[in-house]
Amino acid sequence: MSTLRLAAPADRGDLASFLGRAVALDPAAVTRLRTSGQHVAAYVRLPFGVLVSRTLAGAGEPADVTVGAADLLAALDAAGTHLDRGLRWPRPRDAEWRAALPPPGGWQLLDSVPGEVVRALVRSARDALQAVPAGAAATAGESLLDHEALTVAGAGRTATLPLRVLTALTRMGFVAQPAGGQADLVAVSATGGWVRLAAAYGSAYQHAMPAFGLSKR
Repeated sequence: MSTLRLAAPADRGDLASFLGRAVALDPAAVTRLRTSGQHVAAYVRLPFGVLVSRTLAGAGEPADVTVGAADLLAALDAAGTHLDRGLRWPRPRDAEWRAALPPPGGWQLLDSVPGEVVRALVRSARDALQAVPAGAAATAGESLLDHEALTVAGAGRTATLPLRVLTALTRMGFVAQPAGGQADLVAVSATGGWVRLAAAYGSAYQHAMPAFGLSKR
């Protein structure tokens, strides 16, 4: 039987939170879930063109499936915490997945950035957009998302990240609030043409084209 099994109620809550935020941004979103070992990675491509993911303890059969994010969220809500026997997948929508997925390994850590730096950059962009006349807001918003907001260097490479990737981290609630004296760091890693920003509650990805966003130093 095609099912999703999650290791603990906390994983169910984490997946529901991930899907809920994705659906709030795009009610028609689809999510791709891939099982590797004892973990399931859930991916969604946000409407402003950024791939995001959340990894949970569990397993799925089949090991790679795409379903409607709202459909899976509804199924989780209906099942509650009773997922020990598995949750049947909603109707598969594999043909609707259009995004490439990042490789599973080979990531090199470039540097770690404080979460407050990410939040401050996104806040500044939001404030700048609010100052734009209403008639020009759509064009200005797209330009702001393309703005190269953060450059990180390390391991012999330099990654330049547009604001849209930082916005994805905050809109999905991935960046933790500092607590107990612990820093809320965002790890920036790269492999091939990919850059990953991994925060406490999920990751956002930039798939760089040749000569854009990622270069040798």
